[in-house]
Amino acid sequence: MEFHNNAKKAFLKSHDSKLKVRPVPEGDSSEQVVLSALASNTEPDVFANVFPGFAAQLQENGAAKDLYEIDGVKSFLTDRCGKTILKRYEAPDGGLYQAPWKANPVLFQYNDTVLKKAGYKNSDEYPTTLSGLLEAGKKIVGDGNAKVLWDRAPKPTWYERWFDFLPLYLAASEGEKSMFSQKGDTVKPAFNNKTAKTILQFFQDLYSADLAPTQGSEKPKFPHNEAVINSGGPWVIPYFEGVNKDVSMSHMNPPVPDGTTQNSHTYADPKNTSIFASAKQPNQAWKFVSFEQQSKWDTKFLKKTLQLPLRKNLVSSASSFFEKNPNIKPYAQALETSHPPAYTPDYTKIMNVFGEQCFVPVALGKKPPQKGLDDAENGINQALNV
Repeated sequence: MEFHNNAKKAFLKSHDSKLKVRPVPEGDSSEQVVLSALASNTEPDVFANVFPGFAAQLQENGAAKDLYEIDGVKSFLTDRCGKTILKRYEAPDGGLYQAPWKANPVLFQYNDTVLKKAGYKNSDEYPTTLSGLLEAGKKIVGDGNAKVLWDRAPKPTWYERWFDFLPLYLAASEGEKSMFSQKGDTVKPAFNNKTAKTILQFFQDLYSADLAPTQGSEKPKFPHNEAVINSGGPWVIPYFEGVNKDVSMSHMNPPVPDGTTQNSHTYADPKNTSIFASAKQPNQAWKFVSFEQQSKWDTKFLKKTLQLPLRKNLVSSASSFFEKNPNIKPYAQALETSHPPAYTPDYTKIMNVFGEQCFVPVALGKKPPQKGLDDAENGINQALNV
């Protein structure tokens, strides 16, 4: 909110406009709050917390404006984001219902204190393959230097895959594999492949070796030096430092299967900006959206939020920030190889099916990986009436 309010003050100095900035009212989720507002015709002109699945839902309901219909949008965003990033956030019809705004590429945090205690001299020695992690985890936990390898319980909820399965799947395929294929309005599962099977086998091995908890806990183990690794975006830095000011961690790309070169392909965790179709002055609304997305605001945004503007060449354009905040730099380096979730209004539904019928039962050893993939594919096809 502070960032938007500061941008508002600067904007009104040079624009004769009326502008109100306010937080999303409390509710079960920001998406539910917006849907309720749309149902009662009380929605704002702009909403700046849109993930791609929700953008698809807004488009399907005719609630979001195609931003490409506004003069100058495509050229502005192509210049700021680059063609590669921008293309990832376009709709299948070629329109754009969400302006790329911010992302939090999911990387892996390695606990330096635990690993040093276990005999590792520096981060260059840390295990970066899935098999290497399992082997190291068994020794580290077995020797009593940590309670778990990864403090992550298997939960079916749709967004949980953003922080376990998806980063590993994207890195394992070097960004070549998607979970779903999309042609026009038709979405089909595309995850029933060897890469997914390898990642699922890793999770089954992880839990069968008692290297991760099967139930969630209130107390996070990583900042208390009781877990070897964690996964998350740059927000974990202030969170873990708030738990333990002496926590020490290295921020690294996702581990990969044997034979795969480690790379920065991962899940993006994006939140974007939509202008509602009901906006009476969409061009004016865009003027403010584009104003606070100018390059001069990038460093201000980074300082206020530790979240990354979805922009090309961010490492060089905000180099002064990353020199002072080297722990954030690996996330910025992964920004252009970070991938959004599938663009479908059914995203939460189909990812819940994947969690319930595949990920959780496979991780807990109740199904072999191939059976889980087959069941999830069939369940999702039924949910989508494919």
